[in-house]
Amino acid sequence: MSIRNVDIAGPVFTGISDQIAIHGRFRANEIAFVQGERRVTWQAYNEAANRIAHMLIASGVRPGERVALLVANGLWAHEVLLGIWRAGAAAVPLSPMLTAATLANMLADSGAQRLFASPEYLELAAAAAKDETLITPGVDFDREVMACSSAFPGHSPAARELAVIIYSSGTTGTPKGIAHDHESRLKFGAYFAAEFRFHYRSVALSCIPMHSNGAWLSWLPAKWIGATTVILPAFTADGYLDIVRRHAPTHGFAVPTMAAALLQHPDIETVRLDCFETLITAGSPMPDAVKREMCRLSGDALYELWGLTEGVATIISPADMARRPQSVGRPMLGCDIRLIDGEDQDVTFRQAGEIVGYSAGMMSGYWNRPDANRDVVWRDATGRAYLRTGDIGEFDADGYLVLRGRKKDMIISGGINVYPIDIEAVLLTHEAVEEVVVFGVDDERWGETPVAIVRLREAATANAEALRAWANERLARHQRLSALAFRAAGFPRNTLGKVRKNELRSGYLAEARPGH
Repeated sequence: MSIRNVDIAGPVFTGISDQIAIHGRFRANEIAFVQGERRVTWQAYNEAANRIAHMLIASGVRPGERVALLVANGLWAHEVLLGIWRAGAAAVPLSPMLTAATLANMLADSGAQRLFASPEYLELAAAAAKDETLITPGVDFDREVMACSSAFPGHSPAARELAVIIYSSGTTGTPKGIAHDHESRLKFGAYFAAEFRFHYRSVALSCIPMHSNGAWLSWLPAKWIGATTVILPAFTADGYLDIVRRHAPTHGFAVPTMAAALLQHPDIETVRLDCFETLITAGSPMPDAVKREMCRLSGDALYELWGLTEGVATIISPADMARRPQSVGRPMLGCDIRLIDGEDQDVTFRQAGEIVGYSAGMMSGYWNRPDANRDVVWRDATGRAYLRTGDIGEFDADGYLVLRGRKKDMIISGGINVYPIDIEAVLLTHEAVEEVVVFGVDDERWGETPVAIVRLREAATANAEALRAWANERLARHQRLSALAFRAAGFPRNTLGKVRKNELRSGYLAEARPGH
């Protein structure tokens, strides 16, 4: 019989939600999540999400609506996320690091009418929510959910259906809602599962709340492949190493600030990190000294990722990292990257330029921001759309990308481009310097000149003018610092450890030019 005569009915798209339902049937008694002493099977996880979906549908949630979450990193958050998807709605995870006013703006922007809140964030949620219905775990919630059916609620998300809106970190400007559909989330999970060598016996360590896209790097591939996720509700070095001792995770995530905290723990040499097959770092550049130690302790399992929540990324493996320590690697699976100059001409492999790219896991667009969606697109000679990242990079002859800094951070001094990252690299070689941020300030003669804010190592001493002179001796004339200031406190950062450079610059200008 010819295949043309066979009518194969049913969905042609199997997303994360559908795959979890499949795990719930065929891996029913295998462990999906571990949190503390609690172990939850795939069947129990699947059924809990179904009950929450039925509760949402009964309360009036309709397909296409948005439901917000202000939640800690925990099992409840994962049950709610999947329940939202099963109800046909989209999730809007919000950061508890933000003010109530900013959260209120995000709720209004997303159009969310309901807000799930963890108990520890209930006061903040109440201050942010106006007309939104607040939902929090507790006796009443449990009773309402358990009264609902555990059967499949009937909604299987379509490929182009909105899955999540993740708001940008807000390190520059007003945070934008980055919208991803279910096909994008599927490919994010599937492609990273391949890149980071996940398998169904993997054990992923999750220690970051889901408002950060970086958090999804550990548990979304695990959900896709059927692996176990061990949850650490809030990062501490003690808690992280305790999970390493007890569960020997094979996959994990550690931003540079977390890695630095782990290295300072007195038990780090005895616990070590060589249970990891893949230990991912992302969010901000990891200092070379920290990177070397994390590679040693993990048995060369450290992978570094550069990327945007919007859906462009590169990955560098441990072996390549050793040979090219300044590179962030090659484009990940399903991703293409080009470099363009100030005239929007393709200069890939010829010179430094703005990084533009596309991927299989690309965002649908910025939520409610048609202006930003127009501005972010660059098209090649064939008309294919690429995302403008705002980062400057340069490829070597073998296709490895080296970052040169943010386009907006680039300083033009005397008509010459100055990349802050180059100056920062020089200062970081000084034995007294722990971390540094360089930015430009207006200058009547040169247009702009570089300024450095430095945090010294513990117990180190230095003179600001002497350190500036030391750096300027090693810098090109157009890179020389016009000023250098010390900062005793740590730099302001977002969830993934990225420095909020605008805050540092604003603080410096306020002190340097009081009254302006």
